[in-house]
Amino acid sequence: MSLKIAGNLLTKRTFLPLFVLFQAGTVNDNVLKNALIALVTYAGMVLFSDDLPRNGLVAIAALLFTLPFLILCTIAGQIADKVDRGVILKWIKRAEVLIMVVAAIGLFLQNTYILALTLALMGAQSAFFSPTKNAVLPQWLKDDELITANGLMSGFQFFCILLAMVLGIQVVMTHFNKATMGFDPDIFWIGPRLIAVILLVLAFIGWFAAERVPTAPAPKPDLKIDWNPVTSIIGVLKTSFQHMPVFRPMLGIAWFYGFSNVMILVLPVFVADVLRYDETVLVMILVASTLSILIGSLLCLVLARGKEAMGLVLFGIIGVTLFTLDLYLNTEPSARTTLAGMEAFKADPQTPRFLLAIMGSSICAGLYVVPLQAMAQRRSPVEVRARLMSAGAVLLNAAVNIVTFGLIGLSLSDKIGLPPMKPATPFLAVVIISSIVSVYAIRRFLQMRRADAAKVPH
Repeated sequence: MSLKIAGNLLTKRTFLPLFVLFQAGTVNDNVLKNALIALVTYAGMVLFSDDLPRNGLVAIAALLFTLPFLILCTIAGQIADKVDRGVILKWIKRAEVLIMVVAAIGLFLQNTYILALTLALMGAQSAFFSPTKNAVLPQWLKDDELITANGLMSGFQFFCILLAMVLGIQVVMTHFNKATMGFDPDIFWIGPRLIAVILLVLAFIGWFAAERVPTAPAPKPDLKIDWNPVTSIIGVLKTSFQHMPVFRPMLGIAWFYGFSNVMILVLPVFVADVLRYDETVLVMILVASTLSILIGSLLCLVLARGKEAMGLVLFGIIGVTLFTLDLYLNTEPSARTTLAGMEAFKADPQTPRFLLAIMGSSICAGLYVVPLQAMAQRRSPVEVRARLMSAGAVLLNAAVNIVTFGLIGLSLSDKIGLPPMKPATPFLAVVIISSIVSVYAIRRFLQMRRADAAKVPH
């Protein structure tokens, strides 16, 4: 049934343009982010200061994106309850075209400061897109279409993230000379410059799709907007506390983005500095992880039962806990002094178990998050839906930023007299917090089973 719904959705004007513009924007966000990560991690380009530790650079780059998102998303949620959401989507993608022009300038000049500015602008743009997208899905779709729609959106989002990782890391490093730590100036349409062209093309594809979305009338056109980010955040969080059936799944989604951020930020430096492999191995590991989240998300189309699918949530978070625990316990640092390539990775006897842990945790992550997204959207009252979705964005970005600041702090621990962070410590943190979430998920699952049993006449 879900597969039939998926086929129908991909032909609807109320879903297909949104799907296309979302995936195009996902590629752009992540191409830009991974290009900057590649430049500062492998190419040695300076980001703000050459005194910053390498294992904190990736986290700082990510923070450039998430902080503007956090500041603006609740204001954006109010706007999405006041203004036609189809109009908002059109203006978001028009803004993306201009932002990608700035990004192209930064890539043509190989200037990390311009790229950092562009990441911040993309974070601001995404702040307006996220609550609008999550509010408009249940406005345009039926209740029984939401899990399928979220499975398609999330599943192919991770496919696009995978594509962006390959483009952002591999293409930007084309003709990079590791001996001279620079790009070949005599070859023009390569590396960073090719990435610039890709970003612009995808921005225009997103714009083209956005211009074809239908109208989505606002539920509160007379809403008075609070333009103060601090009081706006406090206000939408208070509103979310008053809607606990929505708040609970949003907390679960926040933790999904929290532990995903650990993997995204830790793996590049972990692969390079601990496992001692080059960027080709990093890309392969990221490909395996991202494809696995795609598989987990799309499995929800087949395995979901009912509108809640709480069993998938429970199975997913327990799987994340166990596979990440195996990753923590069975990953040993390499004694190599130089970076090895794919052949050495394939020959390493630790590789199959390492990949199983990465892929298993990622599949379970996909199974965990998709039903939660549908729950939050379906349970939200129409008149405050976009504001509740923006509260969810605050929660997930709080989780991402707490993780990011935590990793930056751990990377600096030896500079303030504390023992240096062990390479696998972030994985242990994921295990501990996921264990707590698992216990709560078991409790909620049992409560829902008892409630369902009570409804059955005896």
